[in-house]
Amino acid sequence: MALRATLLLAFLGLSPSPVVSIAVLPVVGSHRFDVATTSASLTDSGRLDPFANDGRVRSIMVSGFYPVPACHHERLKPYMPPATTTFQDDKFAAYGLPNGSFQSLYLETCNGSANRSLCSSSSLPLVLFSGALGTSRLLYNSMLQSVAAAGYLVISIDHPYDADIVEFPNGTIITGAEISSDAEVKLALTTRTEDIAFLHRQIANASITDKLFPGHLHGHRVPKTAIVGHSLGGAAAAATMLQVPSIRGGLNLDGTMFGPVLTAGLDRPFMLMGHENKTQETDPSWKAIWPQLRGWKKEFEVRGTAHYSFSDLPLITSVLDLQNKLQPEIEQVLGTVEGRRMMKLTVTYVTAFLDMVLKSGSEVMLIGGNGEFPEVAEVA
Repeated sequence: MALRATLLLAFLGLSPSPVVSIAVLPVVGSHRFDVATTSASLTDSGRLDPFANDGRVRSIMVSGFYPVPACHHERLKPYMPPATTTFQDDKFAAYGLPNGSFQSLYLETCNGSANRSLCSSSSLPLVLFSGALGTSRLLYNSMLQSVAAAGYLVISIDHPYDADIVEFPNGTIITGAEISSDAEVKLALTTRTEDIAFLHRQIANASITDKLFPGHLHGHRVPKTAIVGHSLGGAAAAATMLQVPSIRGGLNLDGTMFGPVLTAGLDRPFMLMGHENKTQETDPSWKAIWPQLRGWKKEFEVRGTAHYSFSDLPLITSVLDLQNKLQPEIEQVLGTVEGRRMMKLTVTYVTAFLDMVLKSGSEVMLIGGNGEFPEVAEVA
């Protein structure tokens, strides 16, 4: 795809003047496909929402990303829906992002419905993704688009009351609850695990998969699946693997671990990737789970990074030409690695792990470090 990053509003179907500058977040890594995106609301009618306190059943929002072998209908899609965009603009103004930053962001995607007949790739493996506490799933859109472009079906999940904001198609908006105590974090983790397990069961439902991946999955076969999580999502990845044995591997991006998995362990591949100074020596939960990981395992530390380096935020600040213009304190959140490079680093290691678990079975890309990224140190 080669659409320009500055377009007339008329091109977007809006008023023909004035000219609006927009920022298109690029697909990075060794991608082979264009990508179409979808979203849907899923309701677990058999489970009450433990955070709602009004007897409602649990509903979640998900986004789907799927490869398109030959895209003939490209489009620019807003990075976030309107209410979420406004919320994030207000939230990140405290870090120095100019007003309207998120409003200017777009993804360059394929119009999947227009390419439906070209999208049949039922053998593609599936990746589930859960993000950080107090963070929208949409702040990982660009990263997950790049993962899908490497040949994966991807679903990201918003966990209402846990995420800072969840915007549903019917206009319902749920903002985040105050989750800080050990009991509240435990409840959030349990709820996330149940959300992900519910979503995984729905992959056998043709009406659901046709919404998320039109033309890709047929019948009731669930594809080979792995799970990736950032922060609390990394803990949820491990917890879900303990509950769902068919998930073949998991990757924890910078997440402290909680729950029964610390003692029960896992017998399938699991990888830990932490920001600078987050290792087994500094995180007791990583030290506790390491000997309980009985399958393939690896631990990496990424120098020059901070907790939210493993999200779209560094790329966003780079694309908006803001990375060296924000408050100095932003380095404590995003690290110092240039945004495009950080995104490529993350996608390279995530897809190398997924390729090993779901495709080739080879760990060659994960042994001895990757010469392209000297920031990455193999810890164990």
